[in-house]
Amino acid sequence: MKALWRSLSLSLLAVQLSCASLPFSAERRTEARIHQVVDQIWRDDLSGAQEAIADVLEDAPGNPAALVVQACLFLEQGNLDAATRTVARLDAVAPRQPETHILQELLEERRRTPVPGWSESMRRAWVDAGAPDLEKEGLTTNLTLRTVPVSPTVWENTRSAEDRLVAMLADDGTEDQERWLADHLSELQDPRLMLSALQYFLPREDRPWEARARARQGLRKRLAPLAAVEARESELPLMLLLADTSQEAPLTREEMAALERLASLPLYTGTSMAQLYADAERRLRASGVTHPGTGPFMAAVMSIHTVPPFWLLKRVDVTKDRLSAEERMRLGRTVWTLGGRVASGPTLLEHQTGFRLMEQGAELMGDEAQRALAASEFRQGEAIRSASNQILITRWPLPSLFRDWMNESVAHEWEHLGKLIEP
Repeated sequence: MKALWRSLSLSLLAVQLSCASLPFSAERRTEARIHQVVDQIWRDDLSGAQEAIADVLEDAPGNPAALVVQACLFLEQGNLDAATRTVARLDAVAPRQPETHILQELLEERRRTPVPGWSESMRRAWVDAGAPDLEKEGLTTNLTLRTVPVSPTVWENTRSAEDRLVAMLADDGTEDQERWLADHLSELQDPRLMLSALQYFLPREDRPWEARARARQGLRKRLAPLAAVEARESELPLMLLLADTSQEAPLTREEMAALERLASLPLYTGTSMAQLYADAERRLRASGVTHPGTGPFMAAVMSIHTVPPFWLLKRVDVTKDRLSAEERMRLGRTVWTLGGRVASGPTLLEHQTGFRLMEQGAELMGDEAQRALAASEFRQGEAIRSASNQILITRWPLPSLFRDWMNESVAHEWEHLGKLIEP
């Protein structure tokens, strides 16, 4: 009898667990189907995505995430009337969600300004909705563009060391890829890519030391002659000066003299973010990546060489208390000037790194007014960075909006993102 009751109890428990899991499984299946639709959108299969999201909504007519996706699809196709009907349905089930308000405002913006390019329309809609943090306040279903690694495709389709390096910059390559590239660095011909490779191969605790050290040694030999003849940009010589030094080591007098010479050069870099982005996208597409996604942007960001200025910031910090008053003043002027060169770049990363250096330089010089100015600029940059994270452009399955946003960001990221916090 006890065995029978135990068997019946276990059977009942199995049924209860099965029944309890059914709603969760159905919800998970719906979420997975929505993710598949989002992937179709980013692959530009709009007709297939439209059919698939209609099927999802037939089974789950009140699913807010599915309604957001359908509204975005109609917007992407320019069908404002259909998008309006879908947003009305969304408003009925999720009236207080930030996405609902943003889509309502976006529709109004698109009706008023039905021209190609709609980054400004999205910015206005987001601001009117109260500039919400969509990661924290938005719908629970994650609609963010999935980052698909580009390296597997590139490594399958080409043995070009330069193209494979760009893929590694986009994805952060594996240990095996690093070892392969370390053995083929002599094939790199573009000095800019050589410099990016040198920054990429800087020491990392989680990667093999030997391959990275060997790679840096070879790259330094090839880049040193170029630095010797460069008369306008401090980027390359600063990299070579600091690349194999410890962040905890005080600056030597020889290094401080070299920094003074570099501060006299008129530019930090002469390469634009737009140029880096276009080159990365061209290489990835030529290597068989049909939908690069965020790959070109990440490769371009990794080709902005702000590691040397960051290392300079660290080394100055451990040096400043060892200097005489005159040495502090001289080093302060040097750091302030170099920081200004870096901060003049169009990206948020350059702006923040540069103004951190300028603040440090002003502090060394004892110039409180200049220090406060630099600190204010840095705080503004942090506000812009925070706003960019909150609007979360990659959350919206709107490929044309994403392309517009990327184009404006790579043209001049600081000016573009700065509009997010304008009064």
